[in-house]
Amino acid sequence: MTPFVSDHPDYYPPSHLKDWLEDRKGILPISLQDLSGESLRYFRSKNPVAVFRVSDPALESIAAFNTESMEEFLQSSTGPGEIKWMISLPGLSDDYHLRFLRMPDAPENPGRASGSNELHRSATDSGDTTSDIAKALDVDDHGDSDSGLDFQPFELSVDTLRFDGERWSGNEQARADYLAGIIRPLDGTDLADHPSTADVLRIPGIASMLDFDLDPSFRAALKNAWSEEQAARLNRKFLRKCFQKIVCGARPSTGFLIMDALGALDWFLPDLAKGKGLTQNRYHSHDIFYHLIYACDAVDQPILKLRLAALLHDIGKSDTRREQPGGEATFHNHEVVGARITERIMRRFGFDSNLGKRVRFLVRNHMFHYTSEWSDRAVRRFMQKVSPSQLEDLIALRLADRKGSGKRQALPRAIKDLIRHIEEIKRQERELKVRDLQIGGNDLMELGMKPGPEMGDLLKSLLDQVKTEGIPNEREALLEAARRQLLETIA
Repeated sequence: MTPFVSDHPDYYPPSHLKDWLEDRKGILPISLQDLSGESLRYFRSKNPVAVFRVSDPALESIAAFNTESMEEFLQSSTGPGEIKWMISLPGLSDDYHLRFLRMPDAPENPGRASGSNELHRSATDSGDTTSDIAKALDVDDHGDSDSGLDFQPFELSVDTLRFDGERWSGNEQARADYLAGIIRPLDGTDLADHPSTADVLRIPGIASMLDFDLDPSFRAALKNAWSEEQAARLNRKFLRKCFQKIVCGARPSTGFLIMDALGALDWFLPDLAKGKGLTQNRYHSHDIFYHLIYACDAVDQPILKLRLAALLHDIGKSDTRREQPGGEATFHNHEVVGARITERIMRRFGFDSNLGKRVRFLVRNHMFHYTSEWSDRAVRRFMQKVSPSQLEDLIALRLADRKGSGKRQALPRAIKDLIRHIEEIKRQERELKVRDLQIGGNDLMELGMKPGPEMGDLLKSLLDQVKTEGIPNEREALLEAARRQLLETIA
């Protein structure tokens, strides 16, 4: 067995994983020497997950370890003569969040958007956490417990690699596959000898996470194994995990292209497949299908809601496409149609309803348009209806859309102008004084309040809410806040 070193930095364990293990030396029954080659999938795709495999003679100690004491623990699987642990890497809460727009946190402002120029709201939108990303990938790569697929150790050659503390090592076949970026099943396994329809759907996820291609003979065997009839028998949870792994991979387009080459994409995601060959306009180099998978690639970090939104943001274009004289096409209201299709897709795969609402919101509103004609009041209304996190997501989606076009990379000038306008309004509001409020003592007396120190305290409270909580400095909004506060005082 000849040790070797890859020159790709993404294939090495993160330094904070090493520090975490060192701090728990003598407590945890695992070490870097137990790190499995399966971890390469997660390191490569920047997902905060590491996998350890322990076999004799340490099986007894790891089997007896109380994993409930380790908050980073995700799950374990047991195979012949070994135990696999999957953990969420510590110390990544900031590294795995997109931060395109630095804005203070503010509570959601309830309300219904009205008018054609305003955004359609979603439910309360909370950001993804590191554990959210990890849990999106927390089933065994060889199947799902509900699907009837059992844990089978070392099905792929790269999974046999081990990290000795300084380098990855393995046999010559694993070494060659690793350096060439090839996925190959181990000889003698069911995956090599009798691949199934379930394998056809899960292997593209592994390819996406590694951004590896399939060995030609393996590709041919998987293609022969595909059956729509058998696919229809697979449960929804298994299909969702297959979908998530492609979307959260190092290069999602790799997984979707492989699934298409295997003949499964038309069944798995027909609304995506129907975009193949449908050209767009002078602003896009790619057809609808390639634009969507490349936009998904363009979301730098594997945050599930953003990757899904990027993949689906123009999913309505196939149904709304109208070719014009000269060959260009129009797609009127594609975001409205796309939002309906997105909702259907999210339900079909059984995604969490809150996630579904957030993704639908992004698809529905990705075409929002800012112009220099927007007044301060219009921008304040926008800020009232769109939380900082939602705006951050919309900007991230717009950037992915641009990159996926094949022609444009930077944010549109209008979006940059909107960001500057928002920051200017926030600066102005931080400098407000009580006398700048759009209501005063006479307005409070009309609400039944008597003059006195309490009136000044209420005005100061309203000013503080305008500065820190996002209440617009507008008469009706301030009166409503004053009424609410007076009722709370009486209660």
